[in-house]
Amino acid sequence: MKYISAKSVAGNLAISLFLAFKSIIKGNRWVPILLVLVMSFSFVNLIFTSSLITGVMHTMDEQLINAVFSNVIISPPKNEYYIDHVSQLEAKAEQVHGVSCVSPHLNNSAFFEYRWEEKESQMDRGKSGTWEVIGINPEKEAGVTIVHDQIIAGSYLEESDRDKIVLGIEIAGGEAAQNEQFLTLGGVNIGDKVRLSYPNGIQREYMVKGVFRTREKARADNLAFVTLREMASVLGRGTFYDRASEVLVKTTPDVEEGEVIRELKAMGIQGEIRSWHEYGGAMRDTIATFEIIGSLINGVGLIVAGIVMFIVIYINVISKKRQIGIMRAIGIAQGTIIASYLFQALFYATLGVLFGWLIVRFLLLPYFISNPIDLPIGLVSLTVQPLTTGASTIGLILAAILAGLIPAWAMMKQSIIKTIWGS
Repeated sequence: MKYISAKSVAGNLAISLFLAFKSIIKGNRWVPILLVLVMSFSFVNLIFTSSLITGVMHTMDEQLINAVFSNVIISPPKNEYYIDHVSQLEAKAEQVHGVSCVSPHLNNSAFFEYRWEEKESQMDRGKSGTWEVIGINPEKEAGVTIVHDQIIAGSYLEESDRDKIVLGIEIAGGEAAQNEQFLTLGGVNIGDKVRLSYPNGIQREYMVKGVFRTREKARADNLAFVTLREMASVLGRGTFYDRASEVLVKTTPDVEEGEVIRELKAMGIQGEIRSWHEYGGAMRDTIATFEIIGSLINGVGLIVAGIVMFIVIYINVISKKRQIGIMRAIGIAQGTIIASYLFQALFYATLGVLFGWLIVRFLLLPYFISNPIDLPIGLVSLTVQPLTTGASTIGLILAAILAGLIPAWAMMKQSIIKTIWGS
């Protein structure tokens, strides 16, 4: 076996670096600029696409927490419809470290009617529909969800309200609703009355006190709220004043939800205790589809960047075909020549990643933090993750290595005579 000394290897690497340096500075000055720009914008594209999708997921997660489920949900035990002695449960839950607020819900559904007096017959549905209506303690609810901050017309409920209701925008309808008007009440105004017919036969009229819009269209904006006392009265039994269909628990940012769940279970609280993740799984499955699409887009971006670099380096190799043949003829090793093109590719890729990261860090991120994208689901900003940055960097460098290796290797397959004379 032929012995290769470390000095020989170092010498060949030095020659490769020298050849790469000369090729970069002696060639067309626009070639390095073009390649660095291509790699930079390819890197930006990879980061931007992934970060935007991650930002959408982050916004939707925040909406599920802040507008629908809060952090932890306590539901009735198996084979039960309600949580009994809910006041005692609240007292226990509030003692758990990391719990900031607890709010009971008394859930029901109802048939809503607006301007029912205008109906011409019993068969005329008019402006109506069936939606979920929830009895809440307004003060406690303000501690676990953001509905009270999202009132776009009128005002929020007070605990003393008995004949008033707050509607989600997708129930009230109007210009701000995303649903078609026939799927809403058609545009309810503050102060108007709606009539609710509950499943137990109770029928009540409420004045619309407020309309809210959280942008969580899947559920939150399709809800209506009355006070807990009013819902207990509708259900018709005194025991419902101390019952709940579910209890929402808000945790502090510095405490893991799993830790709170374990402590709640350890206290012997009767009921099913779950985090919001378990309720929001279907929505995350939808977002996972966008992640796959984003990965495909990123893959195409990597291929395009690799092809552009391949073409430029291939043209560079072809234009220096005779020079390469002469270098081989005077004894420069094939590996040394191939390595020089690999160094060129790595140089362009490294500069591209560096400038691309500077664009993301100092231009795109500050801009989107100050000016988030206003989408129907909410305000979306970029969420750059270290894993995304690392994967994009590795992907571009691998694409550059292949782009530098393949044309140089192909040229080494030709004989020295053919390389010099082109025959």
